[in-house]
Amino acid sequence: MNKYIAIIVLSLASFVVKGQGETVIIVNYLPAVSLGETADFTNNLSPRGVDFEVNYFVSEDISLGFVTSWNVFREKIIGESFEYGDMLITGTQFRYTNVVPLNINAKKYFTGNSTTPYLGVGVGTSYAKQQNEIGVFVLSQDKWLFNVAPEVGILYDMNRTTVLSFKVKYNYSPKAGDFPSQSYVSFGIGIGMR
Repeated sequence: MNKYIAIIVLSLASFVVKGQGETVIIVNYLPAVSLGETADFTNNLSPRGVDFEVNYFVSEDISLGFVTSWNVFREKIIGESFEYGDMLITGTQFRYTNVVPLNINAKKYFTGNSTTPYLGVGVGTSYAKQQNEIGVFVLSQDKWLFNVAPEVGILYDMNRTTVLSFKVKYNYSPKAGDFPSQSYVSFGIGIGMR
């Protein structure tokens, strides 16, 4: 996983240097609500989420960029039994779902004075890991999945170099083999620099 992060950081560094003056870099706090098969495993509102995005403006109202995020869903289940192979396991379960999408995104901006609404979509891959801890047993599985993430948001200009970001994003990764589909809605609030 560390080598993938290093490759992404180096790619972003060259991307940002090329686009000086026409690039917006944003960091968002990203709580999320699990949906579908993600909610079947960890059903809750998770306050654990963050994303980092780089948007390069190819025109006044269109940007292309890169976004990566990390959301962690956790649920505690008391006294539920489930089968694993030939065993019946009963006990307190601590279930975790970690999702790390890596997407290329495109956004269309509707320019205003200091408030700029936008529509966007990201396409790429997502690393997902589900883990269930019951006493001394730890059951986990992970997979790289295809990912698509439409979003709607608003950028608010605080001054010439600083923006506030508000967004709602839906992440979806279809089922791959035995690994369940992953879907959730995240709500971002962040700060960015031009």
